[in-house]
Amino acid sequence: MAGAKQRHGKKNNKATTIAATEVSTPKKTTSKTIKINPESIQGSDDMGNFYACHAELMAKQDASKEDWYAANQLWWDSGGYGGKTDDESMIGDTGGEKDGEEGLAFLDRLLLQHGEDDHHPGKGRKKNGPATTTMAMDCGAGVGRITKLVLLKRFDSVQLVEANANLSTRSKVYLGRKRAAKCHFTCANLQDMGPQHFEENSASGIDLIWVQWTLQYLTDADVIYALKTLGSGLKVDDHGTGGYLVVKENRPYGNARTDRFQMDTPQGEHGRYDITRSDAHHRLLFQKAGLRVHMMEQGDETNTYALTVL
Repeated sequence: MAGAKQRHGKKNNKATTIAATEVSTPKKTTSKTIKINPESIQGSDDMGNFYACHAELMAKQDASKEDWYAANQLWWDSGGYGGKTDDESMIGDTGGEKDGEEGLAFLDRLLLQHGEDDHHPGKGRKKNGPATTTMAMDCGAGVGRITKLVLLKRFDSVQLVEANANLSTRSKVYLGRKRAAKCHFTCANLQDMGPQHFEENSASGIDLIWVQWTLQYLTDADVIYALKTLGSGLKVDDHGTGGYLVVKENRPYGNARTDRFQMDTPQGEHGRYDITRSDAHHRLLFQKAGLRVHMMEQGDETNTYALTVL
């Protein structure tokens, strides 16, 4: 379960910042909780099966999870998306550096907004720059692409959580000695994580947790559990908020219906399980995990969310 891939081609370098359903400027957004009806979540898989509601999807995932996860483990052990570099094996193309630039820009907008908020004074904020923070977590880290290109540029230390032991080991080489010295490495599945997996030096809470192209490989029930667990590890300040959970995932686009999920199964041409969820689908999972959308940016093929605990 590495930090993962854009299924339908190149990543978009243009994004629209959204809070709830309203479009606004990146600097100021207003949050609004949108209640999603599970009966509205519909979609299909690559074997031609249609799922008329969220309960039907979850029943199929639950019945198939063990086999699907085993197929995914074999797929990653066999090289994942392939490619000539570690970055390409993570995302399937050469767009990793551009995606990193976009991720860093999103993070800077989020941290600037955090610093300008009356409830978030932006401790340690640089003049004319984003707030500086102490500790981040990279979940589904793969070889550490997001840690290298985004998180270590703004955080003092990063805990990388990766389920695949080979990728977790390779990340130390990929990051290099100096970067790796600022990191902690945890080999664990997100769906199996508990308090014991959070580093001791994060006892006061983690400033930011980043999950990118990873939830697509989990069943909906496991996504909800993982998000709850990660949310419990975020830093909490005197106002009951503090840390952010950033989620970047694919969304349906192009000729596909944007309001319906698309699910691949190991029996299909890709030989693995993954699911592309709509915005409403993601929001339902956030809702069930006790999270609210603080900020969102929508690209042509992806949605990026900054979440806080309700």
